[in-house]
Amino acid sequence: MASLSYYCGGDWMTFPYGKEPRKPKIKVTHATPELVKFELTETDPSVANAVRRIILAEVPTMAIEVVNIVENESVLFDEFLAHRMGLLPLTSHSVGDI
Repeated sequence: MASLSYYCGGDWMTFPYGKEPRKPKIKVTHATPELVKFELTETDPSVANAVRRIILAEVPTMAIEVVNIVENESVLFDEFLAHRMGLLPLTSHSVGDI
């Protein structure tokens, strides 16, 4: 396997990682059409975070996009309220059909 290196402060340095390839293990403990529970072992947090991001990207979602505020008598700015409304998790049975 080729060694990985990078240039730092005038010297070529090698990465402090082992040369063995990562071989994460996934054990599915429960699976239904709506839910999957699994254990991810023998890996580091970067791989677990990558798997988490991929899973979240595949979940169909919808959010509030346009907010028209007619009268705001609170101490909060209109933009702040609109931003907070956009963060609300919304559910719909047909969100994947849009």
